[in-house]
Amino acid sequence: MCPSLDILDWVRAVNATCGKCLEPNAMTSPSASQKSLTLQQIFAPVADGLTGIDDALRGIATLDYPIVKGSVEAIIAAGGKRLRPAILFLCASFHNYDLEKLVPMAAAIELLHTASLVHDDTIDNSLVRRGLPTLNSMMDEGTTVLVGDFLFAKSAVLSTMGGKMRATRIFAESLVTIAEGEIEQKFSSHHMTATIKQYYKRIYSKTAVLFAAAGEIGAVVADAPEDEIESLRFYARQIGMAFQVVDDILDVHSTAEQIGKPTGGDLRQGTITLPTFLYMENASPSEQADVERVIEGIDRSDAAVNAVLASINASDAVNRAAGVARTFVEEAKSAITGMPDVPARRSLLDLADFVIQRDY
Repeated sequence: MCPSLDILDWVRAVNATCGKCLEPNAMTSPSASQKSLTLQQIFAPVADGLTGIDDALRGIATLDYPIVKGSVEAIIAAGGKRLRPAILFLCASFHNYDLEKLVPMAAAIELLHTASLVHDDTIDNSLVRRGLPTLNSMMDEGTTVLVGDFLFAKSAVLSTMGGKMRATRIFAESLVTIAEGEIEQKFSSHHMTATIKQYYKRIYSKTAVLFAAAGEIGAVVADAPEDEIESLRFYARQIGMAFQVVDDILDVHSTAEQIGKPTGGDLRQGTITLPTFLYMENASPSEQADVERVIEGIDRSDAAVNAVLASINASDAVNRAAGVARTFVEEAKSAITGMPDVPARRSLLDLADFVIQRDY
């Protein structure tokens, strides 16, 4: 439990941050060029849809227990980048852009993402996310899991309201993939036997599958032709892959202030990510042994973790990993080159650039 905040303080603190994720200063990457756009600018063509999901999500917390109800409301209000629902709306913009059908599906995607974070924080015993204490740090494990279950259930209900059985099936299949990915990560952590191929499979299950689902569902609900549905799903999948690779880079190559949580978290949890894999390829036997001691849990002290982080950053691993992210982004862009030249297409291209320019 976090000693400095009780649950009501936590709710107030989260509510105080609402909306900041889309403010221009908050969304501009300092490492990007001066011409870099904010997410607010990128999402301008679908601002009406994003406002709609905020309204839909605010109606989710129907619990009778005030503290838990307030916690659910705070989690939802805290939001985030809203990347997944924005992708859904943008991918729907090429054809029948019907907000009455699209808003419930976008809200379902965002709520599923939020629920998965609640469970992730519980599984990983994470105490901080986005610079604030997690729900896991404020409540006992059982209650936190139940809150996550409640959010999952609500997301499932919303997924039936888009008027397309196919869209609901995509949503359900994505939930299964996410759960399978969490199980795989749980049983593969603290082992040095993992491969890069397994890493890519894991980040697809953990992150990219929900991006892909957002792109595909948006196109399906908008009655896009099959070739465009396939292209938009691929675009969103590759964006999701790049997003997670960048996340993994930031975990070893940024500060806690930038990413809103302690760095080196993957190493401490015994999870090997792409920068570590690439570092290990050229590391000396003694350097490899240092990584193994941390991953296998033999020595997870701050000194040991920081030493490994310093070694990774002193190598070319971070630059190589960034190159992989750029490749995913270029593949995403190529997938939509034949799409109509409408504002949504420009936004999708700009979003691809944002994903690899961000530093948080």
